[in-house]
Amino acid sequence: MTDETMEHSLAGGIDQAGAVVRIGETVRRPGGVNAEAVRLFLNYLERSGFQAAPRFLGMDRQGREILDYVAGDVAVPPFPDWAADEELLVSVAQMQRELHAAAVGFELPEGVVWRERRLPPGAEGDLVCHTDLCLENVVVRGGRAAAFIDFDLAVPADRLFDIAVAVRHWVPLRAPSDVTDARADSDLVGRFHRFAAVHSLSSEERGRVVDILLGFLDVALNDIRASAEAGHPGYAGMWAAGYEEMNLRSRDWIAANRRRLANGQGPG
Repeated sequence: MTDETMEHSLAGGIDQAGAVVRIGETVRRPGGVNAEAVRLFLNYLERSGFQAAPRFLGMDRQGREILDYVAGDVAVPPFPDWAADEELLVSVAQMQRELHAAAVGFELPEGVVWRERRLPPGAEGDLVCHTDLCLENVVVRGGRAAAFIDFDLAVPADRLFDIAVAVRHWVPLRAPSDVTDARADSDLVGRFHRFAAVHSLSSEERGRVVDILLGFLDVALNDIRASAEAGHPGYAGMWAAGYEEMNLRSRDWIAANRRRLANGQGPG
């Protein structure tokens, strides 16, 4: 049993490291830059019958959001071997497809706006998407995705952008030399095709996912460089650990394999 008043630290993202806690069966966390919009979106998902996201329950006396605590495992670096399971990969794609279906029709009320965010070319759209489905933001139970958490980067976009970010992390689409967990030496192109098949992506759509991802890497490179230079401790650590070189290796490998990713053909 969990003490109903004791705070237990939970792993937070780069921007909220150390600020997310569990109290009983709830999570308390600071709101993100789109806090009001995200809360309304979570409420809409609940009304739409999507049960794989935490419910927004209100605010506590410290001004923190109160959300459902979702039981399960979350993969954090160094990623455990189970995070490489292909059934888990497919289940993430299936849940993402369900999220996209549940989000159809959501619009913010007058007076509430999304904070402006620079998206890569081809990523613009009207469907509100998670846009940050990294391993750390998926709760896993029984070897399958059980819930998505941390909707701070949710924004209206093209669903292919949401898919591009997810495959970047879950396949993962990056230079094989930088895949050091249990997915090392796996068929990255095959894993991408399995993820894309769940979304019934055509060859043209798979190509667009790849192109959007290349643009996303360019945006991320500039944003992380700027944040590191501004002294943000999390991003400064990423930059010092070689993020720039890793990003460029990823870009080179993805571009060289674009035809295989889109069409199942040879490099080029």
